[in-house]
Amino acid sequence: MNDVDPTHPWPKRLALWALDNAWLIVVVLAAFAVRLHWNLEVHPPGEYIYSDMRGYTRRADGMFQALWGVREYDAFYPYGTHVMLWFLQWVGGRTAESTPEQIDEVYRFVAGVYAVYGAALAGYGYALARRASRVGAVVAPIVGLLLVCYYPLISLGGYFLSEVPFALCLTAASFHLVRMLQEGKARDAWAMGIWVALGVTLRPQILLSVAFIGVYWLIFRKRMPRATIPMWARALAPILLVLAFSAWRVHYHTGRFGLISENGKFNQVFGRCHNEKITAHPDTPKRRRTSFGPPPLIQLAKRAQRAPGRWPQLDPARETHFEYKGYIGDDDILQTYIDDCIAKTGWKKQVEYSAVNVAMQWRYNIMWPDSGKRPWQPFSQKWGWFVTNVLAVPALLGLLGLFFPRRHPMLGLLSLHLWALTMIGIFYIGGMRFRAPYDPIIIIMAAEVYVLPLALAFRWLQAKRAETKPANPGSES
Repeated sequence: MNDVDPTHPWPKRLALWALDNAWLIVVVLAAFAVRLHWNLEVHPPGEYIYSDMRGYTRRADGMFQALWGVREYDAFYPYGTHVMLWFLQWVGGRTAESTPEQIDEVYRFVAGVYAVYGAALAGYGYALARRASRVGAVVAPIVGLLLVCYYPLISLGGYFLSEVPFALCLTAASFHLVRMLQEGKARDAWAMGIWVALGVTLRPQILLSVAFIGVYWLIFRKRMPRATIPMWARALAPILLVLAFSAWRVHYHTGRFGLISENGKFNQVFGRCHNEKITAHPDTPKRRRTSFGPPPLIQLAKRAQRAPGRWPQLDPARETHFEYKGYIGDDDILQTYIDDCIAKTGWKKQVEYSAVNVAMQWRYNIMWPDSGKRPWQPFSQKWGWFVTNVLAVPALLGLLGLFFPRRHPMLGLLSLHLWALTMIGIFYIGGMRFRAPYDPIIIIMAAEVYVLPLALAFRWLQAKRAETKPANPGSES
């Protein structure tokens, strides 16, 4: 990451940049090749449109029929994914009159763009590790090569879902944050804000990381002299603009006030009740039957036959299937379920629910959508084992970096994302799929923890060799 002298001719500058970033180039190109082959040949996402993927594409289809049509259900989930799918299809040549065959061809174009997202994610993961690591230059190549072949993110990139785009936003924003703290350049503040703003539209949970980073800066701001108020103002500007537009959008579609979407309380019901499913039946002609069940809890229910009596078990607060008439995101109805479940279980059981939610971020479930398709289940199981047994413990040890800002400032900063992920499990719901967008951060932290004792041992051996090296005879008088 050496600065290239701007006075050099551009061919020399380009050659020097390529030499300094050889690993980055290799990681990005290899990741793109793997994902393009996966998305176009092995697992075309256009052939896997069901459940959540069908919801995203259906809402994108609705925009082709009426771009500014008022649709209450469009405000239930965050809008970033289906708006992105609409935009990419529009760029790919789709119109309201496109035939199914033409749409399938456009889906291949979108699949290629998802491969670009995956390649950029691997590149940003490598670059972030290169910037954040303080234990050795070997960490970044390890992270980059693992991300090239990291099946969970390759798999999720083969579906029209939010995980890979959100992971890119999270990792890219983290890179620009770290570089802003190190170099104090305004362009990184703007870039960080833009990536966070895009991430907010995909998954509002990124705002929890923003809040944690803000508190971290307030406490340790003397150690971050380049993170000035004007820098933060630049970063916040695009975020606040997107939040303002998003709040207007919720009101436009529903007539109610909200920020990004209306599914927060809905997700909280599952975390506080541990039920398997919620179904909302229409109470007006404009509404339709809507049903959803989180795969991690559905899989946990099956654990009673697979591992009877072994913690964790589902143990719901009341019935496993909630049904009511009305809007799927009705806050009053959902809050009634939450209050009733808390009253029935007491806070001791609620703490156990939170512990189960956090545990399910790391194990006890196979990542959906692969969990529902037999050909892909073995791959998800093997990589789930890898995350649980190879990455989880060192990554969670990396959480302690938060308490050593002098020795591990960047590790402490990155650990805030995992603290935020843990809070999401405690208060909402957990599952391997919900954790997957944080995996590049997790891989960086795990690699750092693995390499740290090796680096310390190497330095100790060097010091010992220096102590035992005989004095130079020529220096004697």
